[in-house]
Amino acid sequence: MPIRKSDYPSDWLDISMQVKADAGWRCEWCGAPHKRVIERDSLDPSGWKTIDWLYETDGRLVDTGTLTWKRLRFHGLTRVILTTAHLDRDSTNNTRENLAALCQRCHLRHDIRHDRCRQPPPRTDQGGKKTI
Repeated sequence: MPIRKSDYPSDWLDISMQVKADAGWRCEWCGAPHKRVIERDSLDPSGWKTIDWLYETDGRLVDTGTLTWKRLRFHGLTRVILTTAHLDRDSTNNTRENLAALCQRCHLRHDIRHDRCRQPPPRTDQGGKKTI
């Protein structure tokens, strides 16, 4: 979810960088390293392996760090971007215990769990059928 800068303190960048540094620039939940290209294990949510080189479709051996997001996705890979999550979802609670350095996948999973709890029930018409 995009952040509204007005919801965060003026020193948020410093706070966020310190959280990531404290975590050794790795996701605190799955251990994925910041800015590295990885392949996720589809059966194990916390499983991954780094991929530094691969053969492109034309046979060239390429450094995965040089590939665009589109080419990474084509090969089933992703580049890890660490984010800083508020575990209680309160952007004013910046205590270290409430902050975690998470990769984009773990952060989204955290947000989805929270958002599911807040979703209103689906709308229905007078006959009880779901409406779009």
